[in-house]
Order: sequence, then structure tokens, then C-alpha cells
Amino acid sequence: MKLSHKLAMVSVAALMGMSPVVGVAVNNANAVQAATVYKTYGKNSKITATKTMYFVDANGKKTSKKAYEGGKYIIWLVKKINGKTYYGIQTDGKYWIPASATKGKVSYSTKKTTKKADSASKKATKKTTSSKKSTTKKTSKKTTSSTKKVTSLKPVKMVAIRATRVYDQNGKLAKTYKGSKKYTILGKNVKFDGLGTKTIKGVKYVALEPNRFYVKASDVKER
Repeated sequence: MKLSHKLAMVSVAALMGMSPVVGVAVNNANAVQAATVYKTYGKNSKITATKTMYFVDANGKKTSKKAYEGGKYIIWLVKKINGKTYYGIQTDGKYWIPASATKGKVSYSTKKTTKKADSASKKATKKTTSSKKSTTKKTSKKTTSSTKKVTSLKPVKMVAIRATRVYDQNGKLAKTYKGSKKYTILGKNVKFDGLGTKTIKGVKYVALEPNRFYVKASDVKER
């Protein structure tokens, strides 16, 4: 009896040693983010179905509601389902139609930009406003004085070769000279001392009194 008991214990131990160890593996499910839903500008976003088909739900599964070719719908929502753009025809997001099966324009807003989706071409264009800066360049013209002063204090003996008028420092006819109007004309062969020269408006003058009275240099000469 003792021997049988030992054999029985060995058999049980052998069976336990031969039994395989079974491991349990646990897979962690990846979190799936919900697609962003954009709200449109309501009645300003209208489309027409280009073919008859069933609407899908928010997960892309076919519903029992049909969209008929030529049917017109106001779009309230826009989002991506399985990588494709869909339009929601109700504010509760119950029924969706693929943008590729419609024609028309849908406008919807995001935080940064306002987008307009063209169903026919399936393109979204961003509205951007550009401000043009207009610059005005101011140019300053440098005016050069036409009056140059070249004064010589050493008297030069001069004589009038013809009757000549007396001018002021601005090149205008003098109203008086030596206190009288009659002296504003210098007669031919009248001798005087020239007290330097001055160019006024491109014309050279000889000074009778510097910075006051002058005669034209072309009407006089040295003697």
C-alpha cells in the first residue's frame, strides 16, 4: 500500500510537470479621436444632389433616408468621415451626404480662417485679405541761388560806352540814385569808379555802390 501511494504521487507530479503553461495576452485599444465638426453659415450654404443615394450617419453607416438626384439641401455642418468630406443636412448631425455627390458652395468657419468649399470641384479656398500699403515718396528740389556775389573793394576806373540804366541789388531798375530819379540813367562816356562785380540772375553787373546800385557790365569798360 505504501508503494502504491508513492507511485500515485509520482504520477501526479509527472503530469503536472508535463502540463503546458498558458499565458493570457491583453491588447490595449487605441483611442480614436472624433472628427472635427464645423458649423456653416446656414442658409448661405446650399447644395444640390448630383445622384440618388442614401444618407449616412455620423459614423459613415448607411441610413434608410434617401437623397434624390436634383434634391436641394441647406448644409449646416461639415466634417471628415473616413478621410472624405461630408455635409450635414440637419443641425443635429443625423444625416450626412458626401460632398463629392453634390454641387454648390458651402461656407463654414474655423478659428483662424473662413473657408468656402466648392462641391463641384471639391476644393477649399481660404479667403485672405491683403492690405496694400501705399508709400508716397517726397522729393525735395534743391534750388540754387542764381545770384552770386563777387565783390572787389579796390576801385576800378570805368567809363560808360553807351547810356545805361542803374539797377538795384535785385537786378530791378532803380527808382532813384544819389537821391534823385534823374541819376538813374548813366550817360555815354560818363566816368566812374567800379566797386566790384556781381552776377544777378545770370547777368553780370558792375557795382556803383556794393549791395545797392549797379550798371550792366556790358554797357561799361575799364579806362
